[in-house]
Amino acid sequence: MKLIASRTTYPRQRTIATYTGAALLVMLLIAGSPFANREAMATTGVSSAVQGADAQLTACGNNSGPKLYNCIADVISKLCYNIGSAQIPNTVKALDAAVSRLRRAVDKIQALSALSQARIVVAGALRQAGSTGHPEGGSADTADFQAISALLSHAAQLIQSKG
Repeated sequence: MKLIASRTTYPRQRTIATYTGAALLVMLLIAGSPFANREAMATTGVSSAVQGADAQLTACGNNSGPKLYNCIADVISKLCYNIGSAQIPNTVKALDAAVSRLRRAVDKIQALSALSQARIVVAGALRQAGSTGHPEGGSADTADFQAISALLSHAAQLIQSKG
């Protein structure tokens, strides 16, 4: 009798294990890799921060001269805070330097010069991201650096037209 009970127990356990494994496999196939999702979340954070900064930058277009430069500096400073230096340290340092130079700028040439130095650093990070995938040891990728570059271009256009 004991022999009969063991025969019925093992097939049930195998069946349960098989269905559980199949269910987990289907869940992974539907949801994707959990590691890829973590990376996508970090990238989305940088991109969404840049999108928010671009909307704030458009509002800066109501100003001109030093008020415009300070408004742009505030937007870039908030962007640096939202991105965080851990994700892209060298780029955040360059943006911080641009912020301090923008705050001291008294004319259009000084303001454009401050932005151009930050754009050079972002362009270098963009080239590195294109070749290695993630520059500076952070989690940002090519699309994030393209978004930051577009934001700086938008700021430069505002300064050229309103500055």
